[in-house]
Amino acid sequence: MFRSSIPARRRSQRGVTRPALAVVVLLLVLAGVFVHAWWQRIHRDASLPPSPVTSAAAGSVARPAEALPPDALLRAARADVAAQHLLAPVGDNAFERYLVLRAQPSSRGVADDALRELFPYAADHVAATIRDGHTDEAKRELDLLARADPANYTLTLLRNQLAAQEAQLAATAAAATTANSPSAAVPAPRREPPAPTVAAVPVPESRSPASTMPVPPPVARIAPSPKPAAAPAPRVTPPVLLRRVEPYYPQAARRARRQGWVELAFTVLPDGRVDAVRVLQAEPGSMFDLAATTAVRRWTFKPATRDGRPIAMDLHQRLDFRL
Repeated sequence: MFRSSIPARRRSQRGVTRPALAVVVLLLVLAGVFVHAWWQRIHRDASLPPSPVTSAAAGSVARPAEALPPDALLRAARADVAAQHLLAPVGDNAFERYLVLRAQPSSRGVADDALRELFPYAADHVAATIRDGHTDEAKRELDLLARADPANYTLTLLRNQLAAQEAQLAATAAAATTANSPSAAVPAPRREPPAPTVAAVPVPESRSPASTMPVPPPVARIAPSPKPAAAPAPRVTPPVLLRRVEPYYPQAARRARRQGWVELAFTVLPDGRVDAVRVLQAEPGSMFDLAATTAVRRWTFKPATRDGRPIAMDLHQRLDFRL
């Protein structure tokens, strides 16, 4: 009876060994798959361009957008968005990468959606570049926006803002040149006041030839100068708002639930149009500037007048942004 139990025990051990061996083989296969996937991940990440921070620290030059494959180009564009490199630096920004992706049929939809979503933020960035006086950089960034959406009305507003900034810079440079010229330091000649009018009063001649009385000399009398008539004060009427356009609420501020205000100064021209719009104060800074200036530029006024003639006049206006 003892001998008959040995084969049964061996059969039970074999039954246990076979599942254990299958488990070991399965684990080895899974480990091989994991190692293969890890190896491919390493080589795929090695093909990615370095991030802007890493490139700057290492002093390396970023690869141009055209030199990257589509999947690497998409990852690089998303990294630029995360680093707030929407339009700069040149050759290493999100807009240039998405524009290259849009030229490829397989990535056109993704690129169009990304450019449409990023356009308002990029427009705010261009407006800030214009306000800082970097007109050449603003022109380059405007070209990128025009390639992304050439029919967007914001481009017209930004171009007008750029033209006004260039005119202001040119006027400032001309004023500085005039102030430093030698002729500007020569004072104007001083005009002496006119001498008072002297009127000679004649004395009648003596009709008696035998008169020996001395004839008194002519007496000089100063005739009073006529007082100029007081000019009537000019009659000035202020501008009257005819058409008001409400500003749009920036998407970034709406998502962040931010509120604020912008105080503007602008000039109402003799034809009723608005020009030279400039931001005096804003809270929070630069978040609502573009929306406020864009709206005020589209306002229309009945111009101010002086004695019935249209004239230009400066005005101040505060716009509140409330949710």
